[in-house]
Amino acid sequence: MTAATSFTVENGGDGNASPRQLPGKPLAMSGERRKPLYLRAQKASVDADGPALRVRVAGRAEACFPLQRVSRVIADTHIDWTAAALRACLESGIPIVIMAGGGEPLGTVQPARAPASWLSGDLEDLLDQSDWREIYENWLRAARMRIIREWGDRRVRSGRALAPGEFREMVRQFVYGSGVPGFGEASGIWRTAICALANSVLRRAGLQPVYWGAGGTMLNLLEDMTRLLELVLWLEIEGRMERALVGEAVALRVFHALASGLDKQGERLM
Repeated sequence: MTAATSFTVENGGDGNASPRQLPGKPLAMSGERRKPLYLRAQKASVDADGPALRVRVAGRAEACFPLQRVSRVIADTHIDWTAAALRACLESGIPIVIMAGGGEPLGTVQPARAPASWLSGDLEDLLDQSDWREIYENWLRAARMRIIREWGDRRVRSGRALAPGEFREMVRQFVYGSGVPGFGEASGIWRTAICALANSVLRRAGLQPVYWGAGGTMLNLLEDMTRLLELVLWLEIEGRMERALVGEAVALRVFHALASGLDKQGERLM
């Protein structure tokens, strides 16, 4: 087996699921970092098998994924989970993102406790203030501006500086406007992959995906972090390569080729 950026169980060309790993045996991943596990099949089940997740797909060999090598799970709604499998993921600190039929994120399942974090305490103090929304929106705009400016600086260093008018248009669209226009055909799966990565960034920072502020107002931190990382990714491919990303498999390979940089950018935004 060659090194991969993610583990994948998905539909094969014959309509059945095709595990891309050694059947029935835990993968030998010594020395490699944790990787996301994608479960995309018409019908599959997941159970706990000691220190691993065992995936069964009708007509295919079983596959085991060691929990210590899985960073997060992205699964569609056709996957049947046993309580033991869910418990194994939660006890191992592995969040699960469920995606809808079109590939869009539907929701998350994750451990109730996040690591202790001073940042979480500061955020809760902010949410006690009546004007927290205004302060937070200013931070979001500043974060988007920082992303645009750093991207522009990289272009200057590479000899591809934007014209002043082009940069102002980028700021108008991405900092104050409607944001990222999307990723074409692959928008659903890209957004779920980014959402899962953003969720991991928040968990490492000791932050919850959703907080509640003064007067019962909601702060969807996961949604906002996902949108920030979408902007980073869209700028990385400069809005052009997405037209060539035909099919989920290609889109995911491109995403995970860039995932390490996205992860670091997410940590910096914290």
